[in-house]
Amino acid sequence: MAMLREITESEATGDIARIYDEIREAYAAPYVSSLFRHLATYPGLLEWAWGFTRPAFVSGMMQHTGWNHVDVSALPALPTLSREDLRALGVIGSDEAMIRDVCRTFTRVSPINLVFAGCLGRVLRGEAEMMGDGVSVSSAQAVREPLGLPKSLPRLPDMVPWEDLDPERRAVVDVFETELAGEAFVPGLYRILAHWPGYLAGVAAALGPSLSDPKVLTTCEAIADRIVDTAPEVLATLGAPEQPAPIDAREKELVLSAIQTYRGTSPQMVGFGTLLLNALPED
Repeated sequence: MAMLREITESEATGDIARIYDEIREAYAAPYVSSLFRHLATYPGLLEWAWGFTRPAFVSGMMQHTGWNHVDVSALPALPTLSREDLRALGVIGSDEAMIRDVCRTFTRVSPINLVFAGCLGRVLRGEAEMMGDGVSVSSAQAVREPLGLPKSLPRLPDMVPWEDLDPERRAVVDVFETELAGEAFVPGLYRILAHWPGYLAGVAAALGPSLSDPKVLTTCEAIADRIVDTAPEVLATLGAPEQPAPIDAREKELVLSAIQTYRGTSPQMVGFGTLLLNALPED
């Protein structure tokens, strides 16, 4: 199976690079999600999608709507790790703080992605009810007075390139592989944690069974539904796109399939990222 197509941050130029900069600022995060990197591979699609959703990011409504609807309390906790445990897994010195920032970044980004994906999916399916002037009565206050964003998190290590993964690390990373738009996909959280092979192996052992546990997956779906279902509230503050999406019917189905996959992986990033954070020694 081919790996997920994307335009990486280092490859981005022109309007794509400009939008990537705006995404990092809007997310208060040091990287651009694979959702956007994948959309960028369809000519004109990222520009179109960002164009009509950008006002909700500028106002902060998109971000705060996602963050305010996160509830991972139904997921089972992971065993806590001591610093001795971390050292045994190859995590030493500043590595712990870096891993903490990696987890925090994904728990910050993923809820926003779910709201954005919900908005994009409804528009592509023709289900959106949008205000022509970009303002609804219930949301006017949020649009008039932008909501503050947290301080941006520090720059993260790059995702480990596929070609740099030795067979042992690749086997561990493959535990987290899923399918997105007909292509293999591993969430970025695990591709970054691959810098610490021992730790990632421990994560795979702890989380691996949950990835196929029907009860856990149902809980993750509920986490996603709670966030995605806020999309109409956000769309009500936006004007409709001036042009139809610059993709044909087949490409639209692929994008909708990718969005559906994100409904599975994003709540896992929210939930499992939080569980990983909580399992680390007290900060």
